[in-house]
Amino acid sequence: MFGLVFVLMVESIATSVIDKALEAVLRKVGEGRKLSTEDLVVLMLGLFREIRKDVAETNKRIDALYEMMSRNYEVLNSRVNEVNGSLIKKIDEINNRLVEKIDETNKRIDALYDLVGKNYEALNNRINAVNDALSRKIEETNKRIDETNKRIDNLYDLMGKIYEALIKGTTTQKQ
Repeated sequence: MFGLVFVLMVESIATSVIDKALEAVLRKVGEGRKLSTEDLVVLMLGLFREIRKDVAETNKRIDALYEMMSRNYEVLNSRVNEVNGSLIKKIDEINNRLVEKIDETNKRIDALYDLVGKNYEALNNRINAVNDALSRKIEETNKRIDETNKRIDNLYDLMGKIYEALIKGTTTQKQ
């Protein structure tokens, strides 16, 4: 603690000495007199002190700006996290709704598939029944055609016999 007080006192004394010497040099410059090497050193010390003050002020401004940027970054980061959380929640809600709609659509597709399957079976059974009935009718029709053909053949044979009998009867009468 004592060392810090001592350093502050020495710095304060040095600043006071430089200020007085700088005033004397500036009077010489104002009077137009020639400056000695020591006067130039005093001017340089004054210039360095001003530069040091400017650097210290700039550093303070940079620190303040850095702190402000840090606070803004934290606020912005917090807001980004809030928005991100909100977006994730909304995306999850939309995803859940889509999953529900997809499930409903899948159930409807399954129901339609089952209905089409049942209709297919019923239609297939009807087609088979119609096919069987048509096959029976075709068989019956074929039997009737066969019977009719037999009757026609019998009639043709009978007509042939009648024709022969008529021809023999006519030839025997002519003789």
